[in-house]
Amino acid sequence: MKRQRFIFATLALASGLFLSATAQANAAQEALALALKAYVERQRLASPLPDLAISKAIEVQDFLMMNLAPDYGSVAGYQRDSGADGALLSTVLLENMFTSSGATLHRARDSNASVELELLVRVGSKLINKADTLAALAAQISEVLPAVEVRDQLLVATQRFDPAALIAINGGVRYLVLGRPLVVPSSITVDDWAGVFAAHLFQKDGKTVSHGSGLVTGTNPLQAVLELKQLLQKRGRFLKAGDLLALGSIGPAVEPDTNGRFEASFKTPFGGGRVVFALR
Repeated sequence: MKRQRFIFATLALASGLFLSATAQANAAQEALALALKAYVERQRLASPLPDLAISKAIEVQDFLMMNLAPDYGSVAGYQRDSGADGALLSTVLLENMFTSSGATLHRARDSNASVELELLVRVGSKLINKADTLAALAAQISEVLPAVEVRDQLLVATQRFDPAALIAINGGVRYLVLGRPLVVPSSITVDDWAGVFAAHLFQKDGKTVSHGSGLVTGTNPLQAVLELKQLLQKRGRFLKAGDLLALGSIGPAVEPDTNGRFEASFKTPFGGGRVVFALR
């Protein structure tokens, strides 16, 4: 009941702010209610979200995060993502979305699970906010973390890659399973970051489910950090030490049709790692 009252209060607050902003207020309010219900109930939307401008979709995302905070905690990082048109967008990573290798993850009853081999880095210092070159950025990354991301496919097929819809529903991000952190030595240079970042995902019978080398977008990891940082700063958000940045998928996202044990292996210029998890 307490959580329900919080949701109603936040929706009411959102209604007031949306109404004071633009003519898209009604669409934004409707989108928030639909996105919140779909995310909390882990149920695919029955119809598309209302059409939104990107600025309104960001407001919906912010209110969605406010509603999820009692269960998912505060902001722990951000993810660099993109829509069908290639336009960059960011999703928010909350504390309780993260779990460690060996975790058992529960599928949603009414939406498919999308699994990605993720390149994740940890911010070493708030000085990253002032870094405007790749060399300066490299000095502010303290760790690379092997990670597997699991998303709920909550959008209807026609909106699955729509930038505004993805922002509004926060990409459907549900879990990030982390392996042992790989320390980035202070002596590392930009050239080192141009090395191999490769990953494989295996199901319990040893069959390869997904694999790749480098980000699927072809972007250099440091360039991806720079783009994400700049995107966040346009929204008035600044990074701090310890923030986790998901830079994108290594290899294609997949929707496993079987449950059970999965294992991911990672190779980076800073060492290798593995992540083990189970889908139920």
